Amino acid sequence: MKTKLVAFFLAFSLALPFASQAATGEGEAIVKVVSTFYKGYIKALDTSDKKYNWRKQPEVDPSFVRKIDALIEEAKKEDGFLGYDAILMAQDWPREEMEYATPVIKGDTAEIIAYTVWGDNKNPLCVTLSKKDTHWRITDVIDMDWFEGEEILECGGIKRAPKEKK
Repeated sequence: MKTKLVAFFLAFSLALPFASQAATGEGEAIVKVVSTFYKGYIKALDTSDKKYNWRKQPEVDPSFVRKIDALIEEAKKEDGFLGYDAILMAQDWPREEMEYATPVIKGDTAEIIAYTVWGDNKNPLCVTLSKKDTHWRITDVIDMDWFEGEEILECGGIKRAPKEKK
């Protein structure tokens, strides 16, 4: 019995570094998905690339496209236009490289904080992803400084209170 127990713990201790690497690999994959998407998106804005279509990028889940399209349509009904970029959650786009926190993975979903950098200021965006067919795809983006709601928003291990209602 003692030999089986020692063998189990030895096998477990040998497997632990590989499990850690798998989690690290997943985290790196998530950062790559989000950074690739935002780099391409911002580059298209910088160069006024008319051929770039964010809706068709492999990093984007169709549910995210539907959400953004619905948001734009709703804004058109109310004000005639959406007064900010719904992907960057800003009226302009950052000129500096975005920064990314360590993702939090929960099964087939993940959250990562993507920071848009504006000089000394960093605006945290909560980017949510889901894994389908071994590929991570962006399903939502929330501005952690300006979200509305009743609950505390927790994303990537960071908590924020909703903005005050007028």
